[in-house]
Amino acid sequence: MPDHIDFTRMLLLAVDAWRYGSRDGQQQFDLQQALTTAVDAAGAAAGLDPAAWHRQPAGDGFLDFIADSGAELALVDPFVRELDAWLGRFNHDRLPNARLRLRLAIHHGGAVPAACGYAADGPVHVCRLRDAKPSRAALALVPEANLVQVLSEPIFGSVRQRLTTLSAADFTPVLVDEPEKEFREKAWIRVPGVSAERLSRLIEPEDLTIWVAPAAGSEGARAAALASFDAAGIPRPDHVPGTGDAFVVPLSSAVSGDFVLGVWVHHLHEAVGTSGRVTVSVGIAAGRDLDAARRLATGEPASAVLAGVADAPVVVVVSEAVHRRFVAGSGAGMVHPDSYRRTGTEPESWLRVPGYAMAPHASSARQTKATAPPAHTAGVVNGPVSNIGSAVIHGSYVNGPVYHGNGLFG
Repeated sequence: MPDHIDFTRMLLLAVDAWRYGSRDGQQQFDLQQALTTAVDAAGAAAGLDPAAWHRQPAGDGFLDFIADSGAELALVDPFVRELDAWLGRFNHDRLPNARLRLRLAIHHGGAVPAACGYAADGPVHVCRLRDAKPSRAALALVPEANLVQVLSEPIFGSVRQRLTTLSAADFTPVLVDEPEKEFREKAWIRVPGVSAERLSRLIEPEDLTIWVAPAAGSEGARAAALASFDAAGIPRPDHVPGTGDAFVVPLSSAVSGDFVLGVWVHHLHEAVGTSGRVTVSVGIAAGRDLDAARRLATGEPASAVLAGVADAPVVVVVSEAVHRRFVAGSGAGMVHPDSYRRTGTEPESWLRVPGYAMAPHASSARQTKATAPPAHTAGVVNGPVSNIGSAVIHGSYVNGPVYHGNGLFG
């Protein structure tokens, strides 16, 4: 390291474009051009000088280093307002997948010129905030939004002291906790035009409400549900009195929403399938929304599949908010998005039948069941839904001796 280090503290602006990697080369070229034009135009309209910023590009975004610390208030307030307006005009006539949508984070921290741009804690900090799960979730869960703005704790001090036209109540506090990267910092998130209360409910639901609705004649739904919580390693949630079989599951770092949709649903399917006496539909809503969970569990889409698919003892219906965050927006891979299908009802919801790679419709499932070949009567039966290689078999199959053609049986 050199004896003299050109260390300074400066404003840092990190910007990233939504769904950049899913576009082709020409689309990426156009997006990069639009991105730089948008930021430069918004900066100029806010009285800033983007030409003087030091820009470190990254394909789908960039990191701007702004030496003028006096630009902080303009960057936090009018710059973001002008950028949102520019994006609104740009996106007005575009198809949803062609829109330019941004995550941007603002921080004030240390930076040192280095071989590939800048080093030190400042650039790392602002990029962690921009790429954090809450900021990604905010953009994913508010499809009409053009951008999500993330402020570090030092920058939010200007808002807290009422030095901008923004109010502290416009922002949602979040904890960016990434133990694998040894990063744990508080941040403040805002989506222009969206209340902090609504955003908080979307990106940081404290609970999931699960309504288990047994079909007529089924017994033991509550016992199966409780057994599946135990098998999944989820502390037994409180049963909601007077609701049938409804449970509120507190979310935590150990029990996430995608863990519930993946691991818990798997164990529920096993518990119900082995009982032979239980057939249930499950509604899952974000927060403590008992009415929404009940409607999802007892609505026509779930009832039709439960009645029309002979080998489907469990049907799961989740709300749009739950699907966006824990299915479409999850990187854990516990549930494949293709296993859900949109029900097309109001409010929007998504349906899944555990054991099916794609959620069946009642009519097509009945036809598949009727035309399936009769089960063998010898060997060990493994069913009712089995994955063999790339095939998904609905019904029983024989798991018996297989002749390999070399004189050996497996």
